[in-house]
Order: sequence, then structure tokens, then C-alpha cells
Amino acid sequence: MNTNENNYANSIINATFANTKLAENSYAVNALLDEYNLNWSVSKQRLTLPNGTETQFYGIVRDDKQITFSTCKDGYQPFQNSELAEMLIRLSEKTGYEMKGGGMFNNGAKLYLQLLSPNKINNIGKNDDIVEGYLTGINSHDGSSSLKWGETNITISCKNTFNAALKAINNSARHNNNMRVKVEQAIKEIDVLIEEEKNMFDIFIKMSETPVTRKAIARIVKDITEVDTLLSQTEIAEKYTTYSINRSGELLQAIAKETEQKGQTMWGLMSGITNYTTHIMPAPKRDNGRMESLYVGTGYNINNDAFTTLKNIIFN
Repeated sequence: MNTNENNYANSIINATFANTKLAENSYAVNALLDEYNLNWSVSKQRLTLPNGTETQFYGIVRDDKQITFSTCKDGYQPFQNSELAEMLIRLSEKTGYEMKGGGMFNNGAKLYLQLLSPNKINNIGKNDDIVEGYLTGINSHDGSSSLKWGETNITISCKNTFNAALKAINNSARHNNNMRVKVEQAIKEIDVLIEEEKNMFDIFIKMSETPVTRKAIARIVKDITEVDTLLSQTEIAEKYTTYSINRSGELLQAIAKETEQKGQTMWGLMSGITNYTTHIMPAPKRDNGRMESLYVGTGYNINNDAFTTLKNIIFN
């Protein structure tokens, strides 16, 4: 039986996170932003008509490069990169998690910073995978998503990425006047994030102990590619496009590879899905396009929808 190493997390859960205060060391914030090329700001600038008449709309502009990411109305509140850095630094102080990574997508339209958890799963599945946990903060300046923070997992053996969808209400905040209040509350209630990590690891272990079925594979493939693999080859060729058939074939190959290496279990199936989205599935053809897909795009949605489906199959 695999054992989740949560002694450190349990000690945090029992702590009290009251009376938090703003980070006092601006040097730490600037150093973090410099390290990941995020030391720039955005501003909300009123849009005008060619004749100079002001409109009710604003542009969200990257100040150093004068890139306009999106338009918005008055109620939209930007969340600066420095605020995200401060948030992650404070979470690091509360948890002891190590500051580990960061970056941006599409010239800074979306960005992330993350902490490495001291907790991990050792020896999961047939080939003894190691799963590391990260606490990731994600923000967008293009209006595509809210501010989000929570659990990300990396399987070391194949570098598969699963950025978990977060259900707790305090794990996301729309860009409005209430956003910073929710951030403050989330920092005080960091135990919620630690509990999510524990629950995620427990589900992974259960997946590694649950045999996979042909029905489960067929359901996942159909959900992702729309192709019903339980049909005959003739029926598939008549019913679906060549693109969909090729995608389903690639996904099945990834699942076959991962279940062979990791075991004929739901963990092997989930690993096949994340292998497909991490390494094979088409992604935006721009810098960090595949990572963008996994953190905020199509890959993110596919992984989380599949995870929810498999979890429901196992526990229902």
C-alpha cells in the first residue's frame, strides 16, 4: 500500500493563520519578478473615439511595451504581477513551501508563479512513479480567466502535468473590487489548499489500486475526441472526420503506452491522458504554447474533465 507523506501538511493544517500582513520586503517581490521576467505593470486606460470622445470602455495595457491585452468596463480591476508575487511569497511564508517557478504566456497576457510542496507520493503505480505537488498562482490580463491558485502535480517519470481544477470558493477571484478581500481571506485559510493537496494524493493512490476497464477507456476517448471506439472500424470511418479519428488514435496510443508502463489501472489511464495533453495534442504555435494549454487552455480542461470522470467512476 502506498503511503502519502503528509506529516508536514498536517502540522500546517493545525496552525492558526490569523493577523496576516502585507509583505514588507519589496526587494523580495522585485527579485522574484526579475527572475521570471515579470517585473512590469499594467494600466487601465480609457478608450476614446477618433474625434476624442471618451467611451465607457478601457484598454488593459502592458506599460513597458504598450501592448493592449484586452478591453473592459469600469468595474474591472487589474491584479498586478507584483500583487501575485506578494501573494505567493506570503503563502510561502505560511507553509514553508519553496518558491520554484514562474513564467508568462502570449507576451504576458497570462502568467504564473508557483511553490514546490515538500509533500509527494513515492512509488505509485507499476513503474514506481513519483508525483510532486506544487501550489500555483495564475493570473490573466486579457480577461480570459479569473485570478486562480491551487494544486498542480508533476509526474517525474514522464514530466506529465496535471493542473487541478479547484472547487473551493476562495481559490478564485474575479477581477473586481472584492478581489483583494478574497485574496486576503485565502491567505488566512491556507489550510484549505493543504487539504486539497492531501485529497488529490489520496485519489491518485486510489486510482493506482483500481483496475482499468475497456468501458472507462472508451468513455474517456469519446469525451475528448467524440469518437466512439466501441463502434466497428467501418462505422467509425463513416461517422467521424479524419482529424477526429487521428486524434483518437493518438490518445489510444498514449493510453496503451502509459498503462503498459504504469499498470492496467485508472492511474495508468489518467497518465495516458496527461501524456497526450502534455506531449502529443496540438497546442498553440507560440512560445510556451503547450504549457499555456496545460495551465489555462484546452489541455487544462481535458485533464480536469477526465479526472472528474474517473473519480466519479471510482467512487460512485
